[in-house]
Amino acid sequence: MDNSERTALGVDIGGTNTKVGLVDVNGEVNFFNSFPTQAQGKDPNPFLVQMCESIGDILDSTSTKVSGIGICTHGYIDDERRGPIISESTPAIRGVDLHDWLHDKFHLPVKVSNDLTSHAMAEYYFGCGRGTRRFMTMAVGTGIGVGVVIDGKPLRFVGGTTGDTGRIILQPGGPKCIYGVSGSAEALCGTANIERKAALCYREKVSAHQVIKAARDGTDLIAIDIIQQIGSYLGWVIASLSAIFLPEKVALTGGTSEAGNVLLEACRKRFDEMVGDYHFTLARLSGGYHQGVEIVLSQYRGESGIVGSVVELLVPSINRLLEENH
Repeated sequence: MDNSERTALGVDIGGTNTKVGLVDVNGEVNFFNSFPTQAQGKDPNPFLVQMCESIGDILDSTSTKVSGIGICTHGYIDDERRGPIISESTPAIRGVDLHDWLHDKFHLPVKVSNDLTSHAMAEYYFGCGRGTRRFMTMAVGTGIGVGVVIDGKPLRFVGGTTGDTGRIILQPGGPKCIYGVSGSAEALCGTANIERKAALCYREKVSAHQVIKAARDGTDLIAIDIIQQIGSYLGWVIASLSAIFLPEKVALTGGTSEAGNVLLEACRKRFDEMVGDYHFTLARLSGGYHQGVEIVLSQYRGESGIVGSVVELLVPSINRLLEENH
């Protein structure tokens, strides 16, 4: 296999930082670097210049030829997958043709994806989703969203995503999310609600990161209780979505998933309470088509966007490598 078919360069544009790295056919990242995302204003050029410099530095640092550049970003992308059309955290790049910009600069094939889809693709091909047919990731942090992959192909219904699942309403009249939806999944599962609950319990301002860490360490019963409540809401969301997408496995990812088993066990418990015997019955009736839903923690952490963004460029090589190993 030509070495150029085994490697691609991935870019993950986040609201705070942008990560860049060279990804091989085994899903391993090399020559990783990151820089602050300067895209909060109206002028995209400072960000675009810095991104191109970062990509150029990596390409200059390796003798390996790459098969292309994959780039993922939050929000909605256009139907032609050229760039973001909704990007609240990075308004400067809204409407920018990232595809042509990078292609013209580096003369390589370019793939643009939504970040949730990229997280799901990374886990499906290289992480905890390997060996499944229908796989779903649920990213939970500031917001909440899912990526779904079926038979190796991501579902892209709206804006390059599986849909805005963060707007599912769990508690009519409940707290509002940033889009003003009362009792939405994001309003109840996002970090804003963790901090709202923490302020009430501790009677002082406490960051979501502090609560997540204390719950994971098992050192604070209040923090554990807050994260268990968040996990319970997540189980509710997964219970609702599982009847639509019928995933074999669901992986929790994102910053709040760092709470670990405290979050996971509460999520699983609520899921089981809500679905009852539905999935067991379906598995029995389907003759092997469905075998139930397993909820796990994701395998990848901070590099999943980089890895997932290049999967489409590497899929032919991945498939050939699997055939060679068998």
